[in-house]
Amino acid sequence: MQNRVIRIAVIAVVTEILAVAALVVVIAIFGPAEPEALQAYAERLGYWVGPLAGFGFTLFGGWWVAKGLSSQPVLNGLLLGVAVAAIDISILVASGTEFQTMYAISNIGRVIAGSIGGWLVARSNTDS
Repeated sequence: MQNRVIRIAVIAVVTEILAVAALVVVIAIFGPAEPEALQAYAERLGYWVGPLAGFGFTLFGGWWVAKGLSSQPVLNGLLLGVAVAAIDISILVASGTEFQTMYAISNIGRVIAGSIGGWLVARSNTDS
């Protein structure tokens, strides 16, 4: 059994940081100058950018975690997705954010994305 625990942990943290950074960059480029309007804009945009960026970065991370594995690449991608979702849920709980269905969908998407990344590696292993 090949599990890349350290790589999964590091990539999970990096994935969450990149998703937040993507939101910050988009807000900095397109956000309004007024502080009150900026806060509302960030909340509206974060509702969509966070889940989409989280999915994309977790998909890539799942591929990266599984890259080079001869066995169980999908499991390693799945484990990454679970780790990223766990970090995201921890952040939401710690910040006292009220539950929204989008958060559940977003975190399920992260688990699916990591699995797809591992599956892409498994598929390329069978093509070779």
